[in-house]
Formats: sequence, structure tokens, C-alpha cells
Amino acid sequence: MRVVVIFCLLLSGQSLARDLQAVTDWHNRMALSTVASGMVNRVNVAVGEVVSRGSVLIELDLRQNKAELAAAESRLEAATQQNDEARRELDRSLELYDRTMLSDHERKQAEIEAATADAAYREAQAKLVGIRLQREYSRVTAPFDGIVERIHVQPGQAVINRFNAIPLLTLLEHGVMKAVADVDERTAAKLEPGTGVRIGVRGQWLDGKIAFIGIQPMAGDAEGAKYRLEASFTPMSGMRLRAGEKAVMRLRDE
Repeated sequence: MRVVVIFCLLLSGQSLARDLQAVTDWHNRMALSTVASGMVNRVNVAVGEVVSRGSVLIELDLRQNKAELAAAESRLEAATQQNDEARRELDRSLELYDRTMLSDHERKQAEIEAATADAAYREAQAKLVGIRLQREYSRVTAPFDGIVERIHVQPGQAVINRFNAIPLLTLLEHGVMKAVADVDERTAAKLEPGTGVRIGVRGQWLDGKIAFIGIQPMAGDAEGAKYRLEASFTPMSGMRLRAGEKAVMRLRDE
């Protein structure tokens, strides 16, 4: 009787679950760095600490930047006044020229002086923006809610990023994880990113979606090549999972 029921289910097109042995891993692991160079002034977090998006994690020494910023703001103020005065002088020259009280050469000189002052003003503006960006780059902030996995620098350590950006801290995305399993070529060919799956971990079944299907074989044996399969899922509130925990990925065989 059981054989007849199973046969009828197959004929009716109903899907059967297929379970794969899997392990948990972090959905997103990011090595954070900066384009700025300098001395590490402060490390504001510890390994394992949960941080919020936008939190300042590491700060470089800003004393030189503060001095450069003050000088750039002063130069911009002076350039602004010179530019304003050059514009007023140009307006007066054009008015005199219209009244035939100024020569072509004098009008042209006024135009050149106004253009020069405007160029100096714009250059001072750009310089100030660059210094403010350097100040922003001197702080490493969290791009998402995460967990600090590793800190690569300590206060007092020099960071030189002239040619290559040096990793300062490794951050794990908090709240999203993935289950990783191996599948054969035939199964991999049937799957698509975004397909829903079920993830079993710590006795709980959670909703997940396929995020990645490998195109390069991870390993092979007498049964054929194996491909990496990743499915993202959100742990239940209060469930502090770790990478490497045993899990089950339940597929639906159509």
C-alpha cells in the first residue's frame, strides 16, 4: 500500500524534500581599511564585540590633518574675498567700458584678473574638500551591523597605504548567515540563485534562499565532481550562531 501511495505522489508532481549535510558560515566577511596613511591613534572595539553600522572602529592621528584643515579654511576665506572683489572690479570696468571711459586693453585686464581670482577660489575649495576627505578617511567606520572578528593593528602602529591598502580590521556581518553544502553536477544544474530552501540548525527550521552555486568543482570522487552551494538565512532572535556549526539544507526536488 505504501508503494502505491509514493508512486501516486510522484505521478501527481508533488515535490519531495532532499536534505544535504551543511555547515554554517558568515554571510559577509569584510576586511576594512582606508586610503589614508598615518599613526593609529585609537582602536575603539575589541574582538567579538557587536557594533552598529556607522560606528567608528579605528582612528588615525588627526593632529596634522587638523592643522592642514585650519590652513585650508583660511586660504579659502582669503580667496573668497579676493574673488568677490575681482568680480566687483570687473563689473565697474564693464560699466566704464560701456560709457567709453575704458580701453579694450583695460577691460581685458579686468576680465583676466577676475578669471584668475575665480580659479584661485575654486582651487582653494578643492583643496579644502580634499583635506576634509582625508579627515573622513582617517576614521574606519562599520559599513553594516557586525561582529569584530579580528583587529590587525594597535595604537601607535604606523599605517602606510601609499601603494596597497593594509587591512586594519575584519568585520563579520551580524544577523545574516549562510549554510554551505556540496552538491553533484546534476543537482547543481537544476538549482538557481534565489530559490527558497529550508535550513535546519540547532533543532530549528529557518527559511533561506540559495545565494551561490559554484561553477568550479571543489572536489571529486568516484561519484563525480562536487560543487559548492550556499544559502543565506537569518537566525532567530537571540540565536548566536557560530561559523562551522552543523546544519541541514533542505531542497525541494521537483
